[in-house]
Amino acid sequence: MRSTKNYRTGAVLVLLASLTAVAACGGSGAEEEGGAGEVVVYDGGGPWGEAQRKAYFEPFEEETGIRVIPAPQPDAAQVRTETEAGRPSVDVMNNDGSRLEAWNKAGLIEPIDYSAWPDGMQDDFDPYPTRPEAVPSLIFAVKIAFDESATQGAMTSWTDFWDTERFPGPRSLGDTASSLAAGTMEAALLADGVAPEELYPLDIDRAFNKLDELRPDIVKFWGSGAESVQLLIDGQVSAVAAWDGRINDAVDNGAEIQSTWDEAILQVNYWMIPKGAENAENAQKFIEFASRPDRQAEFSELVTYSPANIEAFDMLSEERQEVLSTAPAHLENAIVVNNDWWNSEAPSGDAWNVEIINRWQAWLAGR
Repeated sequence: MRSTKNYRTGAVLVLLASLTAVAACGGSGAEEEGGAGEVVVYDGGGPWGEAQRKAYFEPFEEETGIRVIPAPQPDAAQVRTETEAGRPSVDVMNNDGSRLEAWNKAGLIEPIDYSAWPDGMQDDFDPYPTRPEAVPSLIFAVKIAFDESATQGAMTSWTDFWDTERFPGPRSLGDTASSLAAGTMEAALLADGVAPEELYPLDIDRAFNKLDELRPDIVKFWGSGAESVQLLIDGQVSAVAAWDGRINDAVDNGAEIQSTWDEAILQVNYWMIPKGAENAENAQKFIEFASRPDRQAEFSELVTYSPANIEAFDMLSEERQEVLSTAPAHLENAIVVNNDWWNSEAPSGDAWNVEIINRWQAWLAGR
């Protein structure tokens, strides 16, 4: 996970101040080809969306003349239905890896055109490499966030999260049907004592049994990143599983909450173009642009999600690197999500990412 290239110059602030100018003067594919029209890109919302606007959308428009239309992304089932019907509502999606291969096998993703990429840029995506149909966009983590005044102590594990006697107060976890990236299944098994190196294949029955234990203390299964942290800020829960960028943004804005990197669940998102996208050519140009190290470095300066391009990580100050999920100190106790397993076939014949959502909805309904 740690970059092997030493790109630090000590003049990071000067470098970052010049990033937009570099983008405008560079000789990469999007600029050389020029363009017109528009491209509809998943916005992300909140601090993520704001960072995308400044690091990607506005400089891309300036360089290419192509208008970027930020758009909320429908839930996974809806956008799949749209794509299967040949009418996806977005041109560029930003999806977690747990569904990627299933989409690919179903022929729902356009291949990425790497011919317009600068030489060698694909090699800078490590340890999450580019794929024929998708490009890693960012790396993030599900962490335990808590209000120590309510929990009466600092949590350091998912076992602590489940222990409402030692750490009192209501809880919230992510709704698996809304986002597999919520890490709820992994958290339950870790709380039940499964060693990180033995986490996969996930023991689903064991995970649901562990969720049964905590369910009386769950106020709500959150459906969005914004909601997760807001539940904690509002005092509705004493602890929540939340994405690191949302937690850091809340703290930066004065929220008196705490979190731990211990047992953080590490994941990766991917840029991809749904089959039938109306502006697929412009989508290809946007993805190339947003994959450049200077763009990803600026993105990670604006929101604390790690860049997938290792050159971008090395462009950041050491102070900024230290708050990202891929900082070496954070990786020591992190658990990396196994997307190959999530996309593999369950005994039912469906992919596990489908099977678990079906099981989750039945569990919520008490069946």
